[in-house]
This record gives sequence, structure tokens and C-alpha cells, in this order.
Amino acid sequence: MARKYGLNSYTVQESNNAKIGQAGFKELTSAGNTGDGNFVAFYVTGAAAADVATVAATCHTGDDMTATPFLQGTLVYGAFKKITMSSPTDADVHVLCYYG
Repeated sequence: MARKYGLNSYTVQESNNAKIGQAGFKELTSAGNTGDGNFVAFYVTGAAAADVATVAATCHTGDDMTATPFLQGTLVYGAFKKITMSSPTDADVHVLCYYG
């Protein structure tokens, strides 16, 4: 792999991955919500490929997201004000909500 210097030498995807989480995150481990804040993304974790979290979000701009099921491993970007998890399939399902 070629050596890279600074964020400007990365692809858009690589630089987005590098900066996510730099402001920290809030973890939802059961049904509940983050409270109001500034979130730039959320990531669904789980132990099995079939693990699902149902997530809804209110947004600072644009439309709010209604309750939608997401498989573990899903990363969603947005200008979120509040993120709510309901109906996790089991205790291994968590949602990491990244501040930004």
C-alpha cells in the first residue's frame, strides 16, 4: 500500500472513515434514544449477520426518518438531531451514534 500524507491524499470514503468518531459517540444498548444533540452518523452492531435494530431519527435539515430496520454492519450518515432505537433483535444489538 502506498504511503499517504494527510487527509487530502485520501479518497472521499477513506477520509470520511478517518474522521468519523473523532468527536465521540453515544451507544444505545436497548430501546431508547440519544436525546437532542448533533449526530453525523450511526452504526448498527451485532453478533450475528441477521441481527437487526429498528432506528428512527429526527433531523436538523431534511425529512425525519421513520422507524426503519437496519442489519448489523449498516452505517448511515445524516444531520441527525435525535436517534431512537426500538425493537433490537437481541442484547447483542447496539447502535453507535457519532457526534459531529
